[in-house]
Amino acid sequence: MSERNGSTRAEAPSPVDLASDAEDDARPALGWAAGSILVASLFLLLTNAQALNGWAAEQEPSETMVRVTGATEGWLAATERMQVAAPREWLHGVWKRAQAVRFPGQAPAEGD
Repeated sequence: MSERNGSTRAEAPSPVDLASDAEDDARPALGWAAGSILVASLFLLLTNAQALNGWAAEQEPSETMVRVTGATEGWLAATERMQVAAPREWLHGVWKRAQAVRFPGQAPAEGD
């Protein structure tokens, strides 16, 4: 209860108020967030090896980056053999075809 201008009224808690109990800590929420990040990272590592390989190839050449690039090329080849990369390749093809679409009379895009 709060006192305001001599009257008392009950304050309704906000629907976004967080509990302030000492027993209530952020560990469950952090665990959930960490688990979500881990699942998303593993999914992307498995299904988007092309992006990882592209990143490695764009880095400044060094002995370490040569090894990293070799590892990413091997991972890319492995995902292609397992056909895990097929959905990405299909979607990439759809995207490229959509990019190539032109209005009647429009000049072709650069590189066409």
